[in-house]
Amino acid sequence: MTIKTKKSNLLEKALPFICLIFMIATFINCAIPKKNKKPQQISWINFDWVGDSLSNRYFDKLAITIPFSIEGVPHKFISQFDLGATNTMVYGNSINPYINSYPDLFEKLDTVNRTSLLQGKKVGAFKNINFKLDTVLFKSKRVLYFDEFGDVFTKDSLHTKTVKHIGTIGASLFQDKYLIIDFPNHRIAVLDSLTQPYKENTTFVAAKLDKGRIKVPVTINGANHYFMFDTGSSIFPLSVAKKDIQQLSNTHIATDTLNVSSWGEYYDIHGYPINSEISVGDIQLETQNLYVYDSKEDFEQFYIEEEIMGIMGNTFFLDKEIIIDFKNKRFGIVVNDNN
Repeated sequence: MTIKTKKSNLLEKALPFICLIFMIATFINCAIPKKNKKPQQISWINFDWVGDSLSNRYFDKLAITIPFSIEGVPHKFISQFDLGATNTMVYGNSINPYINSYPDLFEKLDTVNRTSLLQGKKVGAFKNINFKLDTVLFKSKRVLYFDEFGDVFTKDSLHTKTVKHIGTIGASLFQDKYLIIDFPNHRIAVLDSLTQPYKENTTFVAAKLDKGRIKVPVTINGANHYFMFDTGSSIFPLSVAKKDIQQLSNTHIATDTLNVSSWGEYYDIHGYPINSEISVGDIQLETQNLYVYDSKEDFEQFYIEEEIMGIMGNTFFLDKEIIIDFKNKRFGIVVNDNN
């Protein structure tokens, strides 16, 4: 037998009103946008600019390096951030003393199955290696072993405090990811999905992805041309074959000459003032006091094979954030009050 009290009678009568209030509160909670929801935290990877002299002139932003460390090897390294390189690699000359000193590292090296090419040479690789860029961990990666390349370090130098340059961070590391390059704040981020406010504030253009490298449509005087974006070409806004200089400059007389190196080989290139209007999508790029450079003759065949007009470096974007969407083959420029 159930005995009803005054309290239970009151509760019975109030129950429909309680349910109604609960339903209204639930509806309001769902309808109101969650403005206070915290954005996803981004694990930033800090980078440094490296300066050096070329042709008796000092360039403070000649290359980008990133702190690099290998799990099980208690030493600090740096690697160059170079999206013109298809693969991430360590240099054989530089890593060899560490291979000899750390057996676990040696066991991960496979030089029998040389399935990758670097500069026309078949090379081996470290397999399932864990490493960090700055403080961000990358697990079970394949890193090429570029033997007979890089600075030679003696066994005695292993224990010095000097941070040693031992490799290159190439495009292979970022496939199927979103890569943010925040030039003003000297940092990059690698994301699985694009977060706010980047979704709303980025102007993207459809690009091409070939051998892992991004090729960006650049509008020059109203005509579109594809350029490979290369963070390893830091000081050059654009470099093209000599026959294409006239599309960017109204002079045939070079006003600048630099002696540069590519993978250990030195050669001269010549600069011409840019007089053309240049844009990526709807965003016009600043060209005042910038030069287009002719390329080494060997590069011309590379441009033909890759179906590009040339290479685009970092110079246009030093005051910007850009996003390379390797998932959807897009190149984006973050638009804010400073751009």
